[in-house]
Amino acid sequence: MKLDLLKKLIKEAVKEAVREELETILSQDAKPIQPPKQTVTKYENYKPTVARPISTGDPIADLMNETRYSMTQGEYKSLVSATSDMVQAPGLGMNPIENFRQGPEPGLDITQFDFMMKAGDVYKASIEKDRQRFGA
Repeated sequence: MKLDLLKKLIKEAVKEAVREELETILSQDAKPIQPPKQTVTKYENYKPTVARPISTGDPIADLMNETRYSMTQGEYKSLVSATSDMVQAPGLGMNPIENFRQGPEPGLDITQFDFMMKAGDVYKASIEKDRQRFGA
């Protein structure tokens, strides 16, 4: 059977089936569709669940977070009303580190250890070994 003949048969069969269904659809009485009845349910006011703050290890930050979580959003914002204009930035000619850190720097000064005194010699010896090994 040729493809054109098959297409023609299928089209005729579909047209006939649609006509039959249209006759049955049009013969039925049309009923207006009514929207479903809506009922309004009154719920209590939404109360967000209070989350427990996660410990950061910093006691001051932990206390601030506990205060924040124990208060409502409006209470916390009225208590903590800091804005960016409250912060003073150092001028262009100022070194901010000089203003904040007075006294010895925290941490260890590794330049004072005896092995650091020999570090330059060790580095130079390693360069020399590499030259001997790779011939560079």
